Amino acid sequence: MYYKEDLGYVYPKRSDEHMLVVKHIRDTHFDEKYPYYDKSFKAKLRRLSFFLLYNLLVWPVCKLAHGVKVYGKKNYKKHKRLFKNGAITIANHVFMWDFLCVLSVVRPHLLHFPAWKTNFEGPNGPLIKLAGGIPIPVDNFRAMAKFKSAINQILIEGKWLHFFPEGSMWNYYPDIRPLKKAVFKFAVEHNKPIIPITMSFRKRRGLYKLFFNKPCVDLHIGEPLIPNMELDKSERIDDLHKRAYHIMQVMNGIDENSPTYNKDQNIENYKSTI
Repeated sequence: MYYKEDLGYVYPKRSDEHMLVVKHIRDTHFDEKYPYYDKSFKAKLRRLSFFLLYNLLVWPVCKLAHGVKVYGKKNYKKHKRLFKNGAITIANHVFMWDFLCVLSVVRPHLLHFPAWKTNFEGPNGPLIKLAGGIPIPVDNFRAMAKFKSAINQILIEGKWLHFFPEGSMWNYYPDIRPLKKAVFKFAVEHNKPIIPITMSFRKRRGLYKLFFNKPCVDLHIGEPLIPNMELDKSERIDDLHKRAYHIMQVMNGIDENSPTYNKDQNIENYKSTI
């Protein structure tokens, strides 16, 4: 269901520009020596701790506080055999806890996800790392190569990976912004299915008004998208990119002929709709 409410947010001009202001409390050194894919015993123990904490406390609180309703569970359950060697999930990035909603879809699997470097420098940095966040390095060619190698290794090992292909978080933004192609390049190169997930909103009513004054969240799970192996590599990437963008619009109740359906995937030309 498409629901738009003007909450007074001022959205950036570029669709991948960050609107979040993060309080800087720590310096980070994400260079080529940083363990972007940490497979140490301590890291595995932290992941187990997060899994238990998430299922026992974090998800129940998140679901209640944000009034989360989940649609399309059958689209995930009936294709479980397809995901035996891992998968990539994608979602629109629309509020602070949206990754926790995505995690609820793939349980008992956990996800690794690339994240904005600045987030690791703020108050939530340790929690983002605990949840599976991998910092995206900037201004360092060798570090970026190490980062990409880590992403490839995760997919080679059949682990699960999540991307927010819009590139930034816009609070309670109702439309799907342009998706970056790099996500689909990884899917094509490793022949991994993509599980499209979207979050739309509904007016907060009844008891839910006791928790927040922001809209409640509807989480939609789509049919998995498979790379078309009959196309050459570049065409496969383009095809997967277009199909993902279209289905995410449809899942949020946006018709192809609607003015909010942004056919132009050029980030530079994107015009916000609220």
